[in-house]
Order: sequence, then C-alpha cells, then structure tokens
Amino acid sequence: MAFYYSVLVVAIVAASVNNCSAITEEQKETLREKLKANALACGSELGFTEEQLKQWKEEKTLDDSNKCFVACMFKKSGLIDDQGLYSESTTLEKIKPYLSEARKDEVNASIKACSSVNEQSVNDGSAGCDRAILLYKCFQQQKELLGVSLDFVI
Repeated sequence: MAFYYSVLVVAIVAASVNNCSAITEEQKETLREKLKANALACGSELGFTEEQLKQWKEEKTLDDSNKCFVACMFKKSGLIDDQGLYSESTTLEKIKPYLSEARKDEVNASIKACSSVNEQSVNDGSAGCDRAILLYKCFQQQKELLGVSLDFVI
C-alpha cells in the first residue's frame, strides 16, 4: 500500500525546507519512513481500503470520509493528544531540530497561531476528527509563513 497523502498532513512538523536549517536527504528519508508507517497503521486501524487511500492521494481529498484518518496521523505524530486537542508544545518540540535560528520566532508564532483550534467547538470530543480538519486547515493557512515545502514528501 503506497500511500503518501497523509505525509502532506504531518509534514508541517517534519520540515520547512525554505525556513528551517538545511534538511538533509537522510532526514527527509527518515521522515518519509516514519510517516509512511503511521499512514499504513492508521489505514489499517480505520479499515480503509488501499483503493480509498490511493484515491485520496491522487485527489488530495480532505472531507468527512477521511477526517478520522487525519486525526489518527496527528495523534500518532503527537500533534493531537488523547483528549483530541492540538498539542502546540509537542509540535514545537518536533520541529525544533529543523529550525534555523533566523526563522525560529516567526515559525513558532505560526505554530502557536493554530492553537486557536482548541477553542473551537467540535462534535466528536476526544476522537479529534473534527479538530484534525481544523488543524490541517490552519496549517495550510500558515504554510506561507512557515515556508513549508511539501514537495519532498510526495
């Protein structure tokens, strides 16, 4: 099952090629492998077919049909905790090794901006599926400030 859509979701934590210190090819490969393992585990746990995963990858679909997959990926990465809340501190800790000193404050501010998703009302509580979508959308809005380049993960 070759599915990398989820890598796009979690790559925000992994690296920001434009704004972080130079990320090596070895680091990129390590990140790919970790995220691929998480994607395969989440797909299996949630009962998604290989065809569904491939379709999401191709279409970059993000909707009610796969929001719990996104939540699973965020939980496995530590971005969402067991209560279904965004963990800003874990996100900051995970991205820290990739940050250049020059961009540290700006990237930290962008990551912190997404903590507002914890204040928004969701219908699924600790499952985190609704919040995962809110968080993903926030990351997408912040990607310019974060300088995130996701090309290397596809």
